[in-house]
Amino acid sequence: MADRQVRTACLWVADLPLAALLRAEPDLLDAPVAVTNAADRRAAVVAATPAALRQGVIVGMTAIQAESLVSGLILRPVSGAQVRSAQAALVDVACSFSPRVALESGGEVCLDLSGLGHLFASERKLAAALAAGTDRLGLAARVGIASTPFAALLAARTSDGIWVVPAGEEAAFLSPLPVSLLEASADLHAALRRFGIESLGQLAALPSRGLGRRLGAAGLRLWRLARGEDPRPLVAEQFPERFMEESDTSYPIGQAEPLLLLLQGICARLAERLNWRGLTARRLFFSLGLDPQGCDERSLDLASSSCTARTWLEVIRLDLQEHPPRAAVTSIRVEAEPAPARRDQLDLFAPAGPDPASLDDIVARLAALSGEDRVGSPRPVDSHLPDAYTLVPFGQDRGATAVVSRQAWDQQIFLRAVRPPAQVQVTQKQSRPVRLDSQRFRGRVCQLAGPWRLDGSWWDPKRLNRDYFEIELSDGGIYRLFRERETNHWFIDGICG
Repeated sequence: MADRQVRTACLWVADLPLAALLRAEPDLLDAPVAVTNAADRRAAVVAATPAALRQGVIVGMTAIQAESLVSGLILRPVSGAQVRSAQAALVDVACSFSPRVALESGGEVCLDLSGLGHLFASERKLAAALAAGTDRLGLAARVGIASTPFAALLAARTSDGIWVVPAGEEAAFLSPLPVSLLEASADLHAALRRFGIESLGQLAALPSRGLGRRLGAAGLRLWRLARGEDPRPLVAEQFPERFMEESDTSYPIGQAEPLLLLLQGICARLAERLNWRGLTARRLFFSLGLDPQGCDERSLDLASSSCTARTWLEVIRLDLQEHPPRAAVTSIRVEAEPAPARRDQLDLFAPAGPDPASLDDIVARLAALSGEDRVGSPRPVDSHLPDAYTLVPFGQDRGATAVVSRQAWDQQIFLRAVRPPAQVQVTQKQSRPVRLDSQRFRGRVCQLAGPWRLDGSWWDPKRLNRDYFEIELSDGGIYRLFRERETNHWFIDGICG
C-alpha cells in the first residue's frame, strides 16, 4: 500500500444505539429486542434485532404497536451512557492506528491513513485490521477507505463490511448511490425530488451555475460532494487518555448480586479497551447513580497496576461490602487511570520467568483481599527496636542493586529470621545457657557469645527488656537466642547460615 496521497478511513456502526446495547448485554443478541427513543410506551422504535424484525417490527412504529406484534418483545430506551462508551471504543481502535482521528457528528470515526503504507501490504488488509479491532471490542463496525472523508463514510455505510474506493474513482463510486444518503434539510431533499434527481450521478451532472441559482450555497455543497469533492478537511481531535465505561440499569438495583453482575461486564469491556492500547490501570474511579437522585463516587487504588477485570471486580466488591450504597443504583460509571504495561527483559541463557502482568495481577488481588497496607516489599527503618520494618509498594524505592562478587558472597554470613520466635527450654549455669531442649532445637551449647542487653520502650506495657546470645549447638547449627528478662522465657529468633 503506497502513500501517494492523503487517504481516509471511516469506522461506522449501523444502528449504534442497538449495537451499544448488545455490546453491554451480549445475551440479547438472538432475542427479539427493540430500542426506542424514549422510556415511554408511545415512543418510536429506532432499531431492532433481526429476531424482532423477522416477526414484523418496523423502525418508526410505536412501542405499543411493536409489543402487539411480538410476544415477549424486550423494549429498551436509548442509553446515552452505552452509546458514549461504544463511541469511545471506536476511538480507541482508531487511535491505535493513527494519531489523526476525528469523531463525526453521526457517531462515525474517521482517521488519516498517512504513514501507514509501510505497515500493511494493501489498504484492504488495513481495513480488515480495523474491522478486527472493532470486533474485539464488541462492535461490528463497517470500514470504508477513500480519498475524502465523505466518500469513506458512504463506502462504510453501503458496504457489508469493508469497501476500499481506489484513489481517483470516488466520483464513479458515488454516482449510483441515492441522494437520500446526503445530509441536508427536508426542503432541500424535496426540491431534488421535484427536479427528478434520485442518484448522486444525476446531481453531479447538473450545471453548477443553474443549480446555485435555484438551491443556493447548500445545493452547491451537495453538488460538490456528489462529484467526489470534499472541501472539508479531516479535522483531527485531541482525545484525552481517558478510559471510561458507562451503563444505565433497566430498573433501580438494591441487591449486591445483580449490581456485581453489571459491574462484571463493565470491567470486562474496560479491561479489553486497555489491553487493546497496551495499557493497565493503576487506579479505579467508579460512580453509582442513586434512585431517585444523587451520586455515590469512589476512588480505589490498586496495589499494583493491573488489567484484569476479575481483580478489579474483587476490589470493587470488597469496597461495596464495607461501604454499601445508601440507595438503589440506577447507573454505573467505571473509569481507569491508565499506566503503561510493565515489560520483562528476557535473558538469552536463562528460562523465562513469570509474566510481569501476572505478578501485578496477583499483587493487586492480594491487596484486595488483605488490605493495601499489608502487601509490599519490607524495608528496615531507623529504629533500635528489633524487627522494625515498613512496607513499600512494589515497584517503588527501586534503588541501585549492589554487585557482590562470588568470593565475597561465599564469605558472608546471613541470618534467617524465625517468625514467630520459637520458644525453647534452656538449662542454665551461672545465668548462661548450656543446653537447649525443644521439638525443633535440641543440643548442647558448644560456643557462646553474649549477652547483649536490649532495653527500651519503657512507656509501653510490652516494654523491650531482653538479653541476646549467639550460640553454636552440638548439631553444628548457629542460632540467635534471647531471654525475656521480665518472664525469664527463652526464644530462638534467628538461624545463621
